[in-house]
Amino acid sequence: MSTTTGRTASLLAAAALAATTVLATAPAALADDLEQTPAETLAAIEAQPWPEYTVGDSDIDVYAAKMLLDYGEINPGELDLEFDQDLREALLSYQEAFGLPGDGDLNGETWAQMQDLVFGQHQFRRGDTGSVVTMIQRQLNAKFNAHLATDGVYGPNTERAVRAAQEHFGIGVDGIFGPVSFQALISYQEYDR
Repeated sequence: MSTTTGRTASLLAAAALAATTVLATAPAALADDLEQTPAETLAAIEAQPWPEYTVGDSDIDVYAAKMLLDYGEINPGELDLEFDQDLREALLSYQEAFGLPGDGDLNGETWAQMQDLVFGQHQFRRGDTGSVVTMIQRQLNAKFNAHLATDGVYGPNTERAVRAAQEHFGIGVDGIFGPVSFQALISYQEYDR
């Protein structure tokens, strides 16, 4: 079996398991404190276009995508800011596995699928650890100059930085990083690079 075929089979199995888990365990409102976030704010965040990237691009958002793929046990290659051929191949497999248009670019449909798959299953909060927490910390450092340690530990400083970002975006401030915070942070492009 080729690497691509094996990776695709693994992705399909993971997708089926994830969908079953989400449906079986999802709370009624699986997003950042929706009751405290005005409907206009949610609509504005959802209307923001996802950033798009292709081979040759370099950005903190590319790093975020690589970390999310890695979290899903898909090897995106080097965990850095560079959109390289390894990431393109990983995205092609990911897109194929989830029935997305397969161009190997990081586009809106791919971001939305990652958002649903990672943050639809778990909202990150104080006490959590791992690669997604590192991604959150690096995003907050790049886009809000948060000066967080990128240690993968969701401690009080990370929670404070998430709260500050939520306040900036008008999201109900609870310090929990879920799908709304993710979309707001990734789609936010008006920061000093």
